[in-house]
Amino acid sequence: MSVLVPPAVIGIVGGGQLGRMLAQVAQRHGYRTAVLTGGGERSPAGSVADIEIAAPFYDAAATRRLVACADVITWELEDVDLGVADAAADAGIPVRPRPQALAAAADRAAEKRALIAAGVPVAPYREAGDPSELAAAVAALDGPVMLKTARGGYDGKGQVRLPATGTEPVRAEALTEVFRRLGSVRLIVEREVPFDREVSVVIARTETGAIADHGVMENAHVDGILDTTTVPARLPEEVTAAALGIAGQVARHLDIVGVLCVEMFVVGSELVVNEIAPRPHNSGHCTIEAAATSQFEQQLRAVCGLPLGDGTCRPAAMAQLLGHLWADGEPAWSEALTDPGIHLHLYGKREPRPGRKMGHLTCVDATPELALKRVFAARDRLSS
Repeated sequence: MSVLVPPAVIGIVGGGQLGRMLAQVAQRHGYRTAVLTGGGERSPAGSVADIEIAAPFYDAAATRRLVACADVITWELEDVDLGVADAAADAGIPVRPRPQALAAAADRAAEKRALIAAGVPVAPYREAGDPSELAAAVAALDGPVMLKTARGGYDGKGQVRLPATGTEPVRAEALTEVFRRLGSVRLIVEREVPFDREVSVVIARTETGAIADHGVMENAHVDGILDTTTVPARLPEEVTAAALGIAGQVARHLDIVGVLCVEMFVVGSELVVNEIAPRPHNSGHCTIEAAATSQFEQQLRAVCGLPLGDGTCRPAAMAQLLGHLWADGEPAWSEALTDPGIHLHLYGKREPRPGRKMGHLTCVDATPELALKRVFAARDRLSS
């Protein structure tokens, strides 16, 4: 693998905030960036890139344009048309991570199969393509289950929980209605995991197999959307070691070159893998301040063939900023920043909407609990 040096062009597929933060890091290192937004102009990533290509991911002319100006292609999201990878292969441009890893993460059925092949624990599940298969899956799993669309759906979208029904089976009409409500598409039916904590590991891996992680993050969700992250997670040493081991196992199995996030449930002293994302992740945002080398710099280093940096995190916390904070106008940023240890990151999104991620706050402190207390207080001041 040849090393890409500045001013090489990093081609980023996706115009969101993850691409924005990658582009900012790349430019600080002297690289140039080109972004295929997947939609309109002035996207969060495209607005800071050297080149913005405002077009759908399936636009053949747009993908050719991206490949023509890029020295390497990487991703800020996985649920995309992979035609850009084919165009890159035709032109001899490297794609990192490889498209097979994205295909596994973009489809929950493929994801489950990949995780099982990697030898890591997942919740018992079944696939269902119609109401009759759904009924059979619910009966077989025998307990509270989560229904999830196989493709699409994030931040709690495309999911329905079915409680345990005792000795009475769920009525066929009710399952048909749930199937319709989820779009009459392929589903994954998972037995609900009674977890104690939700955690994630963001790990970087190079072409040569070198890996570096940021420790184990502890996550809290509200209405299916990540609300806060603290690092390090409150776990016994052996569970922390097991979580890091699982993340490395998945990264090696998928032959990741770049960054991978592995989300897990903690059940007592056991771990169950929930989802993966072959890219930087919202739960890794605090690495920008907490680590010498953030998740975005690790992605840059890995895809360019550079040695990985030190991802070790100091105790830190992150709190997400959603669109409802703009309901009465611009939030009171100066009030949040009265604490000199609070860091504000806004994503450059023009239209705030309830549930839409608009930015985040981070803080580094002596303990993750102290850092979390400060980001909560700063976020509360935004509406004061």
